[in-house]
Amino acid sequence: MMKHHLTLLAALLATPFAIAADGSLKEHALALSTAHKDSVLFITAVVEIEITAGENAPKKEERKIETLGTVIGQDGLIVVPLSTLDVASTIDGRTINTQQGPMKLSAKGTTKEVKILMPDGSEVAAKVGFKDTDLDLAYIRPEKPADVKLTPIDTANSAPMKVLDDVIIIGRLGKELNREPVVMTNEIISMVTKPRIFGKLGTQSIGMPVFNGEGKFLGIGINRFSPKGESDSNPVPSNVVLAASDLMESAAQAK
Repeated sequence: MMKHHLTLLAALLATPFAIAADGSLKEHALALSTAHKDSVLFITAVVEIEITAGENAPKKEERKIETLGTVIGQDGLIVVPLSTLDVASTIDGRTINTQQGPMKLSAKGTTKEVKILMPDGSEVAAKVGFKDTDLDLAYIRPEKPADVKLTPIDTANSAPMKVLDDVIIIGRLGKELNREPVVMTNEIISMVTKPRIFGKLGTQSIGMPVFNGEGKFLGIGINRFSPKGESDSNPVPSNVVLAASDLMESAAQAK
């Protein structure tokens, strides 16, 4: 029930919808990768999770997690999908079916020992700030921003998403492949309009910035879950792209 680790390598490579870039799309993708490969970084943290099912005694578990985040501010502000950092947030309030009948889950998560893994392999102490549970976003900053030089993406150079837009995704491979930078091209295969606008790609983009074929920022890959209250203690998320405008409106609260 507790297993919630997203396998980034499989998500990046094992997709039947990959698109081979050529022409101007390839040129823009290579330019973005060169300029912003260090804008996508892994974040590690130790997470303590406490789960209570109904009136039963709480159960605790501690684990070390690793998730991708995108640098979006000159001050070192990094955004990550909240669900990859705080597993408890996806479980709390859900209901499971047991032999004794439906049972509501209560889950609390404590995140500690947060670190940013820099491109050179060094680690920088960080802290979690504002959490936007509605949009599946959490914001992280270095504990000493003045001592760290991070490369933000250009969030101001943005554009709305449209179906069949060519897109460019900047990411990183997992630890087993030395966390090397990744650049992918794909397209928007659908637009979700409720409860807000999301783009659906033909590949995964969790925690990664997504740009259109001209290099304009479209948004960030996040998770969407079924509504809480349904009988599902281990919900399966759908990866969507949150629009740049919604991301920046949320990020303004993290200042």
